[in-house]
Amino acid sequence: MAATWVALLGASAAPHLPVSGADPARHGSGALLRTARTTPADTVLRIIFLDVGQGDAVLIRAPEGQTALVDAGPGDIVPLLRALGVERIDLLVATHPHADHIGGIAGVIEAFPVRFYMDNGDPHTTRSYRRVLSALDARPGISYLEASPRTISLGSASIEVLPLLPRGTAGLNDRSVALVLRFGDFEAFLSGDSEVRQLTHLVGLQAVPDVALLKAAHHGSDNGFTWEFLNAAAPEVVVVSVGRDNGYGHPRPEALAAYRSVGATVLRTDLHGHVEIRGRVNGSYHVAPERQVVAHAGAEPHLSAVPRTAARLRLRVHADAPGNDHQNPNGEYAVLESAEDGDRALGGWRLCDAANHCFHFPPGSVLKAGGRIVVHTGAGRADGQRYYMGHRRAVWNNAGDTATLYDGTGAAVVVFSY
Repeated sequence: MAATWVALLGASAAPHLPVSGADPARHGSGALLRTARTTPADTVLRIIFLDVGQGDAVLIRAPEGQTALVDAGPGDIVPLLRALGVERIDLLVATHPHADHIGGIAGVIEAFPVRFYMDNGDPHTTRSYRRVLSALDARPGISYLEASPRTISLGSASIEVLPLLPRGTAGLNDRSVALVLRFGDFEAFLSGDSEVRQLTHLVGLQAVPDVALLKAAHHGSDNGFTWEFLNAAAPEVVVVSVGRDNGYGHPRPEALAAYRSVGATVLRTDLHGHVEIRGRVNGSYHVAPERQVVAHAGAEPHLSAVPRTAARLRLRVHADAPGNDHQNPNGEYAVLESAEDGDRALGGWRLCDAANHCFHFPPGSVLKAGGRIVVHTGAGRADGQRYYMGHRRAVWNNAGDTATLYDGTGAAVVVFSY
């Protein structure tokens, strides 16, 4: 019965979405999701990469309040969506039927009003997939859309659905629903777990635009990019949705190096939590991970909303102390350098590692223009240029870690990952 429901809706659904809540069967053009909202329109398109562990879930909110959700992670994300103020889903997309992308979709359908559901039409035999079909069966008011080429307007933003490889010619990953989000001059590219074959196919169709934002395909796998694809997309920011210490080794070093080689700033949900991108009509954007990261050290700042002064602070970590790290905690340290024209007051700021070991700069701390400050892990007496965290054991992980400098409001100003 569930499969029949999908087939019937797929055959009967109009190729475009309704205008202002009108009957979808009466509209064959103008793919619009413009349901009236009581809240005033925002000025930005919000794209939030949810930290769901090893999986994908991307929440999209139009300036006028319409909401799309692309994938729903491996488990229950309903409490998280409620905490983010979600009350309904205008468009729910399953990029492909793997559990790390659709595991939470049934719960979303059961918990929220959903207007439209889109997938690539490929069936699967897993329990997660059967749960999705059962949830759809129980909500016959949801209109089904197969992921054929079309443009859907989400308020004043638009979502272009790109052509899929023919059914039966590729694996599930390579038939992921690929989407281009547009809001004026701001563009973003999302493509589930696309691998080399699908990315090559899209490049060959000249369907890959130059974008500000790219969701790393296949969680930053080494088969989730090609050089031709990255050169076509030319992303300024790449977000990797990935679980900490996952068994796949994602993101792969080859992928991270490739993203950075095209000049992209890389943000990861395993290191930065939820990552929110706020796109503006003029093409500018603000990047705000869970604690509002606005710059990434070690690369030229591509984030147009970043205050120029913040972008001119640089952070690095010397993690490998001479001898035994735990016996020589002052042998490891973080260095904060200024390329600013004026002094920077740091009182109330804090410097933290990925495990949230933090040093709080005392009142009166100042980073001089063009100067530097060293923060040692161990104990000592601060002199204005050298500070001490006071730990008896090493903090920074030799195998890789993330240093984040937060200002007095809690906003992250610089992030350095190694």
